[in-house]
Parts: sequence; structure tokens; C-alpha cells
Amino acid sequence: MPFRQAHIASRKAVHLAESKGIPINNLSPDDLKTISPLFGSDVSQVFNVANSVEQYRAMGGTAKSSVTAQIERLRELLKKLKEQA
Repeated sequence: MPFRQAHIASRKAVHLAESKGIPINNLSPDDLKTISPLFGSDVSQVFNVANSVEQYRAMGGTAKSSVTAQIERLRELLKKLKEQA
């Protein structure tokens, strides 16, 4: 699903949850399928904080491996800067 359509589907899911008076992660798969047939049983993973964070593994991403690599690069840079001082 293209980003623009995903954004619209997300907005509809938020609206549906608000109209039912429930958190978005309490919407049933059937509720979500009324918004888009592309919602599958794996949709609950979207509402898992760890999964959301770990999915961004690229440089600058939020995954633990990415953050660890960024910290290591910064430590190397600081070490070089101290050596030059």
C-alpha cells in the first residue's frame, strides 16, 4: 500500500477507534478489514512498541543495532578529535 493510502487508512482506524471509545490496538481484525482488505492478522505487531522501534535498521534508524552503531561511530569521532587536540 502506498504511503498516502496507508496514512488515510491509519486516520480511518483512529476515527473508528474513537467512535467506539476504545484504544486503536483494541480494534478487531474484522474492524480493520472494513477499512482495508490489506489488514491481516499480523496487524497487531504494528501496535507493539518493540516491533515498531526495531523495524528501522538503516543508518539513523531506531533499531538497537542501528543506535549502537551510531554510538560507536560517535565514540570513534570523539577519540579522533581528542587525539587532534
